[in-house]
Amino acid sequence: MKKTLLTAMLVFAGFAAQAQDNGGLPNGSIAPDFTATDINGVSHHLYEYLDAGKTVIIDISATWCGPCWAYHGTDALADLYESYGMGGSEEVVVLFIEGDPGTSIESIYGTNIESDTRATQGDWTEHSPYPIIDDTDGDISNDYNIRSFPTVYMICPETRATKLLTQPTAVSLRNQINTNCVATTMTGLTDKPRFSDLTDGIYCEADGVYKAKIKNLGTNPLRNATVVLKENGNILATKQYTSNNGLAQYGSTTLTFDSQTFAANSTHSVEVTSINDLTSFPNNQLAEESVNITPFHAAPTSNQFEVRIYTDFYPSEISWKIRSAATNAVVASGGPYRAGTEDQYGGGGPDANTVISQLVTLPDANSCYKIQLLDAPYSDGWIAGLEPDELHGIEIFNGNESVYSNFVTGGFSSLLLDAALVTTAALNTDNNLAKQFTIYPNPTKGVLNFVTQEPVDLTVTDLTGKIVHAARDITDGGSINLGNLQKGMYIAQIKGATIQKTEKIIIE
Repeated sequence: MKKTLLTAMLVFAGFAAQAQDNGGLPNGSIAPDFTATDINGVSHHLYEYLDAGKTVIIDISATWCGPCWAYHGTDALADLYESYGMGGSEEVVVLFIEGDPGTSIESIYGTNIESDTRATQGDWTEHSPYPIIDDTDGDISNDYNIRSFPTVYMICPETRATKLLTQPTAVSLRNQINTNCVATTMTGLTDKPRFSDLTDGIYCEADGVYKAKIKNLGTNPLRNATVVLKENGNILATKQYTSNNGLAQYGSTTLTFDSQTFAANSTHSVEVTSINDLTSFPNNQLAEESVNITPFHAAPTSNQFEVRIYTDFYPSEISWKIRSAATNAVVASGGPYRAGTEDQYGGGGPDANTVISQLVTLPDANSCYKIQLLDAPYSDGWIAGLEPDELHGIEIFNGNESVYSNFVTGGFSSLLLDAALVTTAALNTDNNLAKQFTIYPNPTKGVLNFVTQEPVDLTVTDLTGKIVHAARDITDGGSINLGNLQKGMYIAQIKGATIQKTEKIIIE
């Protein structure tokens, strides 16, 4: 992986890895025993689980680790847990261990504190039905010779032998356990559905099409299912699923409900009411889940506006697109931005950790648009160099008014913001004038950025009328630096072919 800040290699004290050492215990090693308390106060004793005949899977990761977050997002451990773990047939124990003692317990829940030297990737408790242990002293990581995150071990009960796995899928985990750790194939649960990757229903208007993904956690193929969409506890729509061959264990399918009219400020859920002709089945805790459906979500805007991108330390990986909600066609885009030279991955430079502005004109009024934020090629989002008061994301301005913003905190390769904007038919004269020219930020610590539809000349004077700075032919996206001036108020005269403005500038 790329970034020193977000690299998947451990750097905390006591883990002095050699370059040729990828870490981990050799396969077949006897697993070091441990007893640890999870974040809910429950104690877990490794050998006690093994003595009870249970295979143990441990994932040792770090909250700041991009590859760990990506693996967490596959739901492989959650799926295994719900089928064969304590959420299923109770043949397997799954433990997630946060193995960097330099991180806080707050980072497990998706927030950072001042002592954290790296930004957490998100809330690790989401989609984690299994126990989470905070290895605050690094004892477990030391005992298991961890040199990189994530590291996943399978520990067989009879031999207590470890096997190192490389980010295994749920299918691979099941097969590895059946092949290496048990005398007879695990039984699991025969018929168990689970909703997977449920997305928010975000719509510009009252009407919308909701899609729900269902996954088969049972050992029987999923041949048919009935799924209902509810609003305020009442069935709004029903969808049937049928398959001649049956959906294999850990397979998934997406069900698309017919377009519905949703009421604002209502509660919504999806529920499996039958599976494989069964209407009652045990251990089915995940057959109903709440979903977030929001009609009338989009921010009204004219079809001409300013996009401000708050970049991170790696601007050459950042790009964005505005897409038509109806056709998915790209109608505006920006980035990637200029790479820096502070490391081999293009870190730093003039476009890093700053605000980049772009004027946008959309083709249609009275239309709905979505925004796509992209990070490539490392898929760890726009969070490198994150400080407690530092923002990364996108903001939309009509003139000087912020109408929409989304500031990101976790890793992603593509983040789709549905129903972000809805364009209005007409733009008033004041907004037209405002969008022709904007200076920001104001107050400033020195750097002023320009949004302009035509080249302008700038003259800055102090309060006595003395000229302290002048610049010519400033174009859209240009900037000047007044950092050499003393703190206080200054007067800026702006002139262009059609623009004449006077603005007060505050230097902090």
